[in-house]
Amino acid sequence: MDWIVGLLLLLVGMIIGFFISKFISEQKLAEQASKSNDTTVKEMLAQHAADHLSQSREIVSALQTHIEDLSEQLDAYENVLSASQSDNNDNLTFFGEHATVFIRNQQAKQKRKREPAEFQPKDFSSERTGLFTDAKNKQVVDNE
Repeated sequence: MDWIVGLLLLLVGMIIGFFISKFISEQKLAEQASKSNDTTVKEMLAQHAADHLSQSREIVSALQTHIEDLSEQLDAYENVLSASQSDNNDNLTFFGEHATVFIRNQQAKQKRKREPAEFQPKDFSSERTGLFTDAKNKQVVDNE
């Protein structure tokens, strides 16, 4: 009977040991999972930061090229303005010399034809028609 108690105690010890080892292994797995999650999150954040930096550098370089282009255009515009003020606008025409002559000639050819005013609309004829007959005024006078 003593050996049955020993076997039962051994069996209970094994069951308790199994659950304790299971609990400890689950804690270690959870710690490893959290560490791996932390490392993956850090890697993802580092990748996003690198992407953001590269995109920011591209935007800055594009802005610098635009600024350079705009400054060149402003310098060219200032040069044109200073040249036009010193030459009293003789060198600059809106369309150019040849186009201005062509436009003037085209405008001279387009004249309106005059048609004789033989027929006028009925409302403007010498007789009173439509609203201008005063027929309503006569009816009002008749009713009173």
